[in-house]
Amino acid sequence: MWEAILGAVQVNLQWSHLLVVLIGTVAGTVIGALPGLSAVSGVALLLPFTFTMDPAQGLIMLAAVYMSAEYGGSISAILINTPGTSGAACTTLDGTPLTRQGYAQEALYTSLLAGGVGGVFGAAVLLFFTPPLAEASLLLGPAEIFWVAVAGLALVAGLSGRHTVKGLVGVSIGVGLTLVGQDAMSGDMRFTFDNFHLVGGIPIVPALLGLFAVATVLEMLERANDAVAPLVLRKGALRFVINKLARMKGLLLYTSAVGTGVGVIPGAGASISAFVAYAEAKRISKHPEEFGRGSYEGIAAPECANNAVVGGALVPLLALGIPGSGSAAIMFSALTVHGLLPGPRLFTERADIAYTFMVGLMVTVFAMLLFGLATIRWSSLVVKAPRRMMVPAVMVLSVIGTYGYANSLYDVAVLIAMGIVGYLLSKVDVPMVTVALGLVLGALVEESFQQSAIIGEVDVGSVWMYFLSRPLAVVLMLLAVGVTAVGVVQIVRMRRAPGDDEVVGVTAGRTGISLRAANIGLGVLLLGLAVFALSESRAMSDLGARFPILVSVVFIALAVLLLAVNLHPATGRSRAGVHPFRPVPWGNWCFVVVALVLMALGASWVGFYEAALVFLLVVAWKLDASSGSWRQRLRAAALFALGYDAIIYLAFKVVLEIPTPPGLLV
Repeated sequence: MWEAILGAVQVNLQWSHLLVVLIGTVAGTVIGALPGLSAVSGVALLLPFTFTMDPAQGLIMLAAVYMSAEYGGSISAILINTPGTSGAACTTLDGTPLTRQGYAQEALYTSLLAGGVGGVFGAAVLLFFTPPLAEASLLLGPAEIFWVAVAGLALVAGLSGRHTVKGLVGVSIGVGLTLVGQDAMSGDMRFTFDNFHLVGGIPIVPALLGLFAVATVLEMLERANDAVAPLVLRKGALRFVINKLARMKGLLLYTSAVGTGVGVIPGAGASISAFVAYAEAKRISKHPEEFGRGSYEGIAAPECANNAVVGGALVPLLALGIPGSGSAAIMFSALTVHGLLPGPRLFTERADIAYTFMVGLMVTVFAMLLFGLATIRWSSLVVKAPRRMMVPAVMVLSVIGTYGYANSLYDVAVLIAMGIVGYLLSKVDVPMVTVALGLVLGALVEESFQQSAIIGEVDVGSVWMYFLSRPLAVVLMLLAVGVTAVGVVQIVRMRRAPGDDEVVGVTAGRTGISLRAANIGLGVLLLGLAVFALSESRAMSDLGARFPILVSVVFIALAVLLLAVNLHPATGRSRAGVHPFRPVPWGNWCFVVVALVLMALGASWVGFYEAALVFLLVVAWKLDASSGSWRQRLRAAALFALGYDAIIYLAFKVVLEIPTPPGLLV
C-alpha cells in the first residue's frame, strides 16, 4: 500500500498532472460560483474532455472540478445570498449577514480555509479507509435513511429561523413540492393538472435558483440605489481568519468527520452534511446566539463538511462501485469509458490508477487553496456594485443557468414562480433555506419511507413497528420529535415572537398587511393545500397516496398551530403591529417581474442575448435614481447592458457552450 501511495505522489508531481489539476480547479471554482452550474453540471461539462486523456489524469481533473465547485458555491452564497451549489445553501445563514456587516473578505477566507481542512480530511479518509467505510455505509437500511433525513430537516427548521414553527412550515412546503409528478414506485400521476411538463416533477435547479437568486434580488429592490453590501478590505484579514480557525481545531475535525461520514452514505450528499454539521456546531458552541447573525463558526462548519463530502462520496464508488453523489455517478461513467470497473477489483487490477487518483484528490485541495487565496480579494469587490445593476445582472445569470440546465423555457417559468413565492414567504419569516432543503431531500424522504412501509408490512405488520424495531432509527426518531417539540413549546409560551420586528424591518404602524394577518393567511393556505391533497389522493393507489396523506397531516398540524398562535389575543397582539410588506416598492417590484417575464418570452422570439440586452438596459435605467438627466442615466444603463451582455455571451456561449434559444444576431 505504502509503495503504491509513494508512486502515486511522484506521478502527481509531474507537470502534466499539475496542469490538469490547475485547469480543473479554476473551472470548478468558476462553475460552482455561477448560479445554476453546480458541481454535478461542472463535472458533466468537462467529462468529454477527459475521453482522450490518460485515465488517471482525466479522473483527477474531474475530481478537481468536483472539489473546487463545492468551495465555489460558497462564493455566491456569501456575496449575494445565492448558493452556487446545494451544499452551500447553509453557508448563506451566516455568510450573508457577515457580508452585510462589511466582512465579505473574512467570510470568504473562512469558507476557503475551512473547506480546505474538510477536503484534506475527506481525501485522507478516501486514501486510507475506503474498504471498511464502504462496507459500513451498507448497514443503513431505509428506516435509518428516512429518519436521518427527517432529523436533519427538523434540525434545519429549528436552527435557520427565528422560531421552529416557521422553519417547519418551510420544510413542509419544500417536501410538498416534491409530490408533484409521477410517483416512481406506484406510477400514479400526482398533482400534474394534466400538464405534461409537471410529469417529471418540479425541477430542482430552477426552483433553488428561484428561491435564492430571484427572491434575493427582489429584496434588493427595497434599496435599489445602495451598494449590495458595505465592504472594508482590512489589512491582516487572512491572519485574523487563521487565528479564528486555529481556535476551532476541534470543530473543524469534528465537522470534517461528519461530512465524510454523511458522504459515505449513498445519496445523502453535501446538503445533509452541511446542515448536520451546522446543527452540531451550534449545539456545542459557546456562543450559539451568534449563529444566523454572522458567526464564523456558522460558515466554517458547513463548508468543512461539504468539502469533506467529496472524499466520502468517492468511498463507495471506488470500493463497491456505488456512486455516493451525482458527481460521483458521472465519474463512474468516466471510469467505465476508460475500461475501468469501480469496485474491489479496481484495487487489485489497476491499483496504480486508483492510488494516483486518490493522491491527486489531495493535491487538488492545495490547488483550490492557492487559487482561492489569489482571487478572494478581487471576488469580494462584487458587493460594492450598485444594486440597480446587480438586480438585472443576477436575474440574467439565473435565467441562462436555468435554461442551460435542461434547454427548457418551462424551467425559466419555474424559476420566476419560485422566486416570487420565495420572496413572499421570506417576508413573513419563512427561511428559504428550509424550503430548499425540503425540496432537495423530499424525494429521498419519500423513497425511504415507502421502502420502509413495504418492508414493515411484510415483516412486522406496519411501518411504525418496523421503525421501532430498528434501534438507530428509534434514536433518530426521538431526536426529530424532540427538536420539533422544543420549537412548538417555545412559540406557544412566547407572547411575542423574538426578532419578528428585526427580521422584517418595520414595527409599529397601521399601513399594509400585518404579520399577524400574513401568518393567518399562511395557515389558511396550508389548510387548503392539505384538503386539496387529501381530496386528490382518493384517486390514487394505496401506495401512491400514502406519502401525500402523511404530508397533508403535517400541513394540517402546522396550520392549526399557526392559526391558534396568531388568533389568540395574547400571542397575536405583537404580530399585529408588524408590517413586513410596507418597505416594498411595489411599482419597481412589478416592473422588474413583468420585465423578467417578457425577457423569458422574448428569448424564444428574438433570442436570449438580444432579450437579455433589452432587459438589462430597461431595468438598470428604471432603477437608477441618480440626479443626472434621463439621457445620462440611459447612457450609463446602455454601457452596462452592452458590456455585461458581451461578457456573458463570451463566457456561456463561446467558452462553456451553454445552449440558449437562437436569436436574430447570435
